[in-house]
Amino acid sequence: MSYLNREARREAIVQAAMRVALSGGFSAMTVRHIAQEASMASGQVHHHFTSSGELKAEAFVRVVREMLDVPLAADCASWREKLFVMLYSEEGKLGPHLRLWREAQILADSDSDIKAAYLLTMTMWHEETVAIIQKGVEAKEFTLNDTPSGIAWRLISLVCGLDGIYALGLEGMDDAAFVHHLQQAITVELFTPSSRQKV
Repeated sequence: MSYLNREARREAIVQAAMRVALSGGFSAMTVRHIAQEASMASGQVHHHFTSSGELKAEAFVRVVREMLDVPLAADCASWREKLFVMLYSEEGKLGPHLRLWREAQILADSDSDIKAAYLLTMTMWHEETVAIIQKGVEAKEFTLNDTPSGIAWRLISLVCGLDGIYALGLEGMDDAAFVHHLQQAITVELFTPSSRQKV
């Protein structure tokens, strides 16, 4: 790949790392495997990244950014629908992304690069959620009983907790239960008691 300039070669490595991450998770993200996926020598990977941890972290952040940018709701959808799909993704649609997210959560405890990337992606998710809440308020669809930031963190916390229970396969926590609990939380957080009957 000598015909690629430095930036293009680095981007090719990151894209290869993203593909490897989505297909095999963090454990598959060896320098050799990523170099093979990028059709270049392992030395090129080492030349562009100070450590495999740096590369894994950057690829993970990019995968999450990609996941957040997937338009899962139609432009004409209500703000409630847009908020719901920002918080809940069906396993089938973004399965590899969700598996990588769960793996990062576990690895964050023992890997400082992954922890920093995981914290950054949580902030990204929070910012996107806050933006939807604010737009829903501007459209007079939502009513605030707290700051958009506080509401967003509570909803994200609920989703993370529900996801952990769901991933364990505990009885009673299926897709329908997950959706029910999240919809209830959105209603409580963003709709006044008088408007809840209309929702």
